Amino acid sequence: MSSLAIRQQAVQSERRRSSRLVAEIPVGLRTVSGLRECRMANISDEGAKLELADPPAEGVSGWLVLDGTEIYCKIIWSNESACGIEFERSLGDYTLKQIVGTQDLPTGPAANRGNIQAGRKRSGLVSRG
Repeated sequence: MSSLAIRQQAVQSERRRSSRLVAEIPVGLRTVSGLRECRMANISDEGAKLELADPPAEGVSGWLVLDGTEIYCKIIWSNESACGIEFERSLGDYTLKQIVGTQDLPTGPAANRGNIQAGRKRSGLVSRG
């Protein structure tokens, strides 16, 4: 496989299926080891990022607990201070709006237009090897 194909495959694997909303919401994560207090950093209809001390390992199943509601989920990645969860079922827009509220939340940093070179196609920036 060429280096270009490898890079294109890596970029495609990094793309999320759903856009994420930034959220600063205290939540709980219930697993077989008990209920852990954490903070939801972002959420989409497919999953969320939770920040907590000593997160569970990848593959652990549990429930995201917020305002008395429990949503079944699975840990899909984990590091020292956070984990990513995937919901069993897509939440949908209505449930997402109930969770994050009606406030306009940023979806992340905007592109820095100073880094975009005028008149140059993106494909010209990738070296051919």
